[in-house]
Amino acid sequence: MRPSPTAGTQAPAVAARVSAAPDALDWVRGLVSVVFVLLLPILIIGTSLRSLVTDRDFMLRGFRDYDVAATTGLDDPQLQRIADGFVAYFQAPPGQIQMQVTAFGQPRLLFNDREVAHMEDVQALIQFFLRMQLVAAGAVVLRLLLAIFVERGVVDLGRDMLLSTGLMVALVVLVGIASAVDFDALWTHFHQIAFRNDLWLLDPTRDYLIMLFPEPFWFAATIRMATSVGVQTLLVALAGAGFFFGPRLLSGRSS
Repeated sequence: MRPSPTAGTQAPAVAARVSAAPDALDWVRGLVSVVFVLLLPILIIGTSLRSLVTDRDFMLRGFRDYDVAATTGLDDPQLQRIADGFVAYFQAPPGQIQMQVTAFGQPRLLFNDREVAHMEDVQALIQFFLRMQLVAAGAVVLRLLLAIFVERGVVDLGRDMLLSTGLMVALVVLVGIASAVDFDALWTHFHQIAFRNDLWLLDPTRDYLIMLFPEPFWFAATIRMATSVGVQTLLVALAGAGFFFGPRLLSGRSS
């Protein structure tokens, strides 16, 4: 029985297809790992930001600590309503924030047009980070599924977690040093980068937005954000170290 004349050409073609499959899988694994390393910090930052902007008690505590009632002429029930309004606004569809209040015995709108326009920019910025938090969460889930069903181990996942937390540590240290050295300059640079206009330049003697949230409030908020990010980063780093070094230590003991 004579062999088929095409048999010799089919074998290399099949081998090429078989070898291409692992190459494609390695490429996908590498891409998912890179996305995970870059987006895990966004998940941590987004989680901390969501916790901050939805924390009504933190706002009310700031109102008390910085004597906002005396500065603005607003009583406690109105300040509570304002805190509720901000929490709802940051989670609401794009729009304007405004309310009628009584300040120093006189009825008035809480914010002027400049403040309302600036808050639209702030809402858009916050909601961008909250959406990115969800995207980052999806990338983390995808990386976990890759570790469970494809890699069937956690060593590579642990390596990626350590790389990602390394980025976060560098960021936290940088922000911490900048805040300690000159918070005013850091705050100004942040606004210049985050916003394409000067609506954030407000007058603390007449603009209620900055009277409600003076600079010390934002310093406290920055410290809270940095602390939250730092704690989450530490937990992820510990888990990553366990995933990366744990199997190696166990295999070394068993041998």
